[in-house]
Amino acid sequence: MPGSTTLSMSERSGYSRWAGDIDNIDLQIAPKEPGSEGWFSGRKGLVLRILVLGTLFVFGLILGYVIRRSTHGVPSKVLDSLQQDYSQDISQQLMNKMKAENIETNLRWLTNQSHVGGSEESLAMARQIRQKLRDFGFDATQLKRYKVLLSYPDRTKPNTVSFVEGDNTLFHTTGQQYSDLSLFQPYNAYSPNGTVEGKLVYANYGRMEDFKKLVDKGINCTGRIVMMRYGKIYRGDKVEHAAAAGAIGVVLYSDPADYAINGANDTYNVSWWLPRDGVQTGDIRAGMGDPLTPMYPAIENVARLPESEANLPTIPSQPISYKDAEQFLNMLDGQTAPIDWRGGIKNVNYKLDQTDNNDRKMKLEVNNKRLTKDIYNVIGTIRGAVEPDRYVIIGNHRDAWTYGAIDPSSGTACFLELARALGQMVQSGWRPRRTIILASWGAEEFGTIGSTEWVEENINELSEKAVAYLNIDAAVNGNQTLWAGASPHLSQVIQEAAKQVPCPHHEGMTVYQQWAKSLPVEPRKSDSPPKLDILAGTGSDFAAFVLFAGISSIDLQYTYDQNLNVPFYPVYHTQYETFDYMKRFIDPDFSVHLGTVRVLGETALRLADSFVLPMNCSLYADALSTYVSDLETHYGKSNLHDNLFLGYLKHAVSQFSQASETMQEVIATADRTNPLVVRSHNDKLMQMERHMLNPSGLPGRPQYRHLLFAPSKHDSYSGATFPGLVDAIEDGDWVAAHQQLSIITVTIESAAKNMDDGVIKGQ
Repeated sequence: MPGSTTLSMSERSGYSRWAGDIDNIDLQIAPKEPGSEGWFSGRKGLVLRILVLGTLFVFGLILGYVIRRSTHGVPSKVLDSLQQDYSQDISQQLMNKMKAENIETNLRWLTNQSHVGGSEESLAMARQIRQKLRDFGFDATQLKRYKVLLSYPDRTKPNTVSFVEGDNTLFHTTGQQYSDLSLFQPYNAYSPNGTVEGKLVYANYGRMEDFKKLVDKGINCTGRIVMMRYGKIYRGDKVEHAAAAGAIGVVLYSDPADYAINGANDTYNVSWWLPRDGVQTGDIRAGMGDPLTPMYPAIENVARLPESEANLPTIPSQPISYKDAEQFLNMLDGQTAPIDWRGGIKNVNYKLDQTDNNDRKMKLEVNNKRLTKDIYNVIGTIRGAVEPDRYVIIGNHRDAWTYGAIDPSSGTACFLELARALGQMVQSGWRPRRTIILASWGAEEFGTIGSTEWVEENINELSEKAVAYLNIDAAVNGNQTLWAGASPHLSQVIQEAAKQVPCPHHEGMTVYQQWAKSLPVEPRKSDSPPKLDILAGTGSDFAAFVLFAGISSIDLQYTYDQNLNVPFYPVYHTQYETFDYMKRFIDPDFSVHLGTVRVLGETALRLADSFVLPMNCSLYADALSTYVSDLETHYGKSNLHDNLFLGYLKHAVSQFSQASETMQEVIATADRTNPLVVRSHNDKLMQMERHMLNPSGLPGRPQYRHLLFAPSKHDSYSGATFPGLVDAIEDGDWVAAHQQLSIITVTIESAAKNMDDGVIKGQ
């Protein structure tokens, strides 16, 4: 253009960030022609500019109002879908689709042969369950493999227990030999191999206080074999206590005082009590997950510990029947056992040890094999319609020591019926708001291995996306009442779910009413709510979710009359845990199974479909206050106050309580037309449990990262609150106790700040 000025972009130093054609672009800038000011110049132009800007401003206001009306005043279909909420109609449809006869058919199939973890039978069942989930219409299914260390008896060299005198064998047992070759001989998994011989000591239930009593009576377990009855605490802790006392071997048995309280003539198949030759199998290893890959998933490329460095039992152990136990207990001729140590075997006087003149010895030979085996989890997914990145997980383990009619197959039978019903709902057009994941775990009986490995492998995703985990194991081990353990802020949702389900055996009552009547928090109050236990032990697959990942969880089952005061259902982990046993003595019409799975399904539906998550953080605050009070009651206020100052902890709990109340009020008044606000509140509720984790774990127990809950140091089945602090107090280490108290206090304060955005708002 004539008279123009040309500027090359390449001449403008520092303008271009990349070398290329853009550096050679020329800009043509023409000079202004005289008299070319136009409409918007001068005073007239100023007036026109003001009019145009005013018109645009008014138009913007009108447009904004119309848009706001369309999205807030009259919600669109999109906004309606974003506000999908729990529906009583959907709930009723789900309940009606589940049938008792289907659960019975499932259990009959599941119990037609043994299916021990790592076996071909367990793998075949996993494949069949995966196919069932596909047939039910699940969006995705997966068979996930892990390579783990398991333990089995040697079929060619049975484990034996005998008593000898010199070169003479006076009594000898090899346990049960079964015609069904899928059944293993009873054994204690992970027991080391070995043959030991020594005098016998009877140590009651093998608790710490039992061994202390032996010491008080001047009885030394060093170099001896210790015989203990099942019950009260985890079998692995019994073995560990015996080893700590110097024992060289352990023999365990089920005493009729705990498993056949009406005598040997009133047992299966006359009633549900354990016959004389029943033997309980089980693992004796402390901890959860694969023993060679602690804290990491047991996949191909992960380094493994040598067995010598793994946390494995150090002395051999073997279970026997109370029929055989009679022979060995009659070897004892020393001090008489205390009254509360005496069991129910007739013709046994229950002595504690042998006299010096008694030369008879027990001989224990264990030939177990530790093998690296493949185990499999089955994972099925129903994708969420609105929040597919939020997961409600339902799990049940598949493996059983024998036929497993109760543990775990009563749960598996319910699990499959829930899966079928959910699949039908999806095929009819419904989808949950959030994603539902169903998981069939492998090798739980060996130490919750399948579930732990899956959590370890997916820990980052689960920490971000998991809403809750619902566990069902020995789902129907009795027919008296529902029992549940739960994270504190989930207690309300399962109670509300139980109110929707008819009681199996009492017309006109709900499951909730029977539960509150059978297991009240305050027995003297007619309107007392039912008791819920804490989930702090490692007895089932909730363990890794709660204790390692901090995922809020529920474990539920229908159980027997707790006034019986027995350890568990009598045929637990024995050859008598059959379909016939369940059908004849626990749930003949499978109505209890149906009631149980309906509570499970209703709880899952409320968590998966509710617009606002049904989690009550005020209940968590109440639980914290109770835990502090219990701590003072158990150890004595004066004793604690002489060594620890609890004032800061109490103040932190008070802060948490106030923040919880505020949080609940904010949620109750939240703008439900704004899904992003609701999701923000939901995320705080979902993450609350995670805020109670210490990434370093408990001292000496790094897998247990939850500061409020963990297995008792001396009983993996039961739990302790403030476990790091309690461990230090028990050990008399007040320096460590002070450190743990500080960690707990800071963690609770941080959780309180998270609820009210304390980091943003400041103090």
